[in-house]
Parts: sequence; C-alpha cells; structure tokens
Amino acid sequence: MYNFYNPLELTEEQKLVYIRLLIYLTKSDSDVDVMEKQFIKNMILRFQLPLTTLQNLSYPHSIDDLYDVLMPMHNRKIAIDLLHCLRFSAAIDHDINENEIKILNNIARILEIDDDTMLVINNFVFDELMFLKQACIALEADEVRC
Repeated sequence: MYNFYNPLELTEEQKLVYIRLLIYLTKSDSDVDVMEKQFIKNMILRFQLPLTTLQNLSYPHSIDDLYDVLMPMHNRKIAIDLLHCLRFSAAIDHDINENEIKILNNIARILEIDDDTMLVINNFVFDELMFLKQACIALEADEVRC
C-alpha cells in the first residue's frame, strides 16, 4: 500500500515486485475475491505502470522464487511498506488463510523483518480495516465505495 504520509520513491522494478507478490498472495488461496482483484487493479493504477510491463508478468511459484523476486527490496522502509501492503490485501476479504500467513511469514523472514515489527504491521492493518468499516457505517456507504 502506498504510504501517503511519507511517500516512498520506488523504481519500476520495485513496483512490479509489489504487483507480482500481490498476485502470488491472492492466488495462494483457492478463492480469489473481488475485493482482492480490485485492490491489485488500484495498486497498478496508483503505480502508473504501463500495460506492456504487466503483460508477461510472472509470480513466484516456490520459496526459492521468493528470494529472487525480493532482491530489489533492499531497503527496510520499502520492505515494511511491502509487507503492510500484502497484509492489507490478505485481510481485505475478511478471511486470511494458512497459505497467506505462511507466505507473509516467509517474505518477512527473507526481508529480515522481525516478529515484533510484523505484529505492529498486523495491528495497524486491523486498525485500518476497523476504521474503514466504521467510515462505511458513518457514511452509510457500501463496501465497494469504501
């Protein structure tokens, strides 16, 4: 998720890592939710990625592939932002399964993000989702508009 408070400068390669891992995470459970698809589409639009770069985009198929994909994410701030984005995407459908948790934990381990930091990210995402839910109620809006 793009950090609006302190925007991170990402290269096109790093932006593609976000998208590749979002797709990988989304496909990890057998039920791809409409909200997850919309989240990925919004990230592509936010990153202003040209469609030509997305046409032959592959995603990791194993832990070894994860190491290769995560090579451009050498900055701790970017790693934390990536994990925040992935965790938010995993929770957006209100159902986080074991595969998603396993993938998030593997990515955190590869990026050398400790358990305490992951707990903070998890709590932050939970707070964000609760805020969005309350905002929908207050605005009498449906989930799609929120």
